[in-house]
Amino acid sequence: MVSARPRHRTLYIVIAVIVGAVALSAVLVAAGSNPSSISGRVDVTNLPDEGPAPALVAKGWINSPPLTQASLTGKVVLYDIWTYSCINCVRTFPYVRAWYERYKADGLVVIGVHSPEFDFEKVHSNVEGAVKRLDVTWPVALDDDMTIWNELANQYWPADYVADRAGHLRYHHFGEGDYVNTENVLRSLLNVPAASPRANQNVTPETASGQPVNPETYLDVQHGMIGAQPGLKVYPVAGRLVPPAVALQGPWTGANEKVTSAAAGSQIAIGARAQSVNMVLASATGKPMDAIVTLDGAPVPVNRRGASVHVDANGRTVVSVTAPDMYRLVLAPGVENHQLLIVAEQPGLEAYSFTFG
Repeated sequence: MVSARPRHRTLYIVIAVIVGAVALSAVLVAAGSNPSSISGRVDVTNLPDEGPAPALVAKGWINSPPLTQASLTGKVVLYDIWTYSCINCVRTFPYVRAWYERYKADGLVVIGVHSPEFDFEKVHSNVEGAVKRLDVTWPVALDDDMTIWNELANQYWPADYVADRAGHLRYHHFGEGDYVNTENVLRSLLNVPAASPRANQNVTPETASGQPVNPETYLDVQHGMIGAQPGLKVYPVAGRLVPPAVALQGPWTGANEKVTSAAAGSQIAIGARAQSVNMVLASATGKPMDAIVTLDGAPVPVNRRGASVHVDANGRTVVSVTAPDMYRLVLAPGVENHQLLIVAEQPGLEAYSFTFG
């Protein structure tokens, strides 16, 4: 996290799936809170009144003209707090999309509140591109200054808040999971008959296996998670790393949000225990650049290759960094232990964080 405010990202320690429930990848709280169970069934007949919904003071809007609380009177509103480089946020979208499509005729309004973590997520053209790429069709409020976030006293990505037709917050949920509870709340506040069809969630969720995986790992100086130093420094070869260790190798320039490769061949090594490995990357020049990705010293096999990795003309597995975004490097059949290496093809590769699933 970039701010002194206690913003807290998602927890990648996974929780076993229980009968009839989707596994919850909850939130990682920098102060040390560690949610460890899926919520029980919510009593929709006795929802608390959590106060008025936030004023929608935004720096801009996507997919909608500016909305106000007055314009939302008589509607049930789902405020979905997200930021586009957050994998956990992205994994909730099939559910949010299904609710939006199923219940908008009943009076549901979904507002995606895009509260950025990194500076590049404050660039509106970047968010607009992500909205198209991720098929976000509902209104998006650009919360660049965290105004809506702060009014909600929110601390998590992703987070959902639901307001009733009178504009009062009646329910909230942090992290992934509890989709049945959230839909039950929406149906109750919308007065949807019990026999009426539910949302068509034709998705295969990326759910948890119950096995521990690497935690989200920031590569910058401010977090101090991997020993990155401010300014230019040449880091030694780390050798084989035991999960969840991550190390810089070769010349890198450290800053508060990121590290930047200072030469072709600068490397980031990881001991990864995970099923999926994702990485937030950007190009300092604004021009596309490649990074080589290897798994256990070899090209990433096709059955473990993330969606962002392809084979180049030389047979190497590479990720092409075309915009500041989250890139999917590895997707294995299950949770596995591997040595992962990312090698910058040139100076200017900006690396922010790893997330694991």
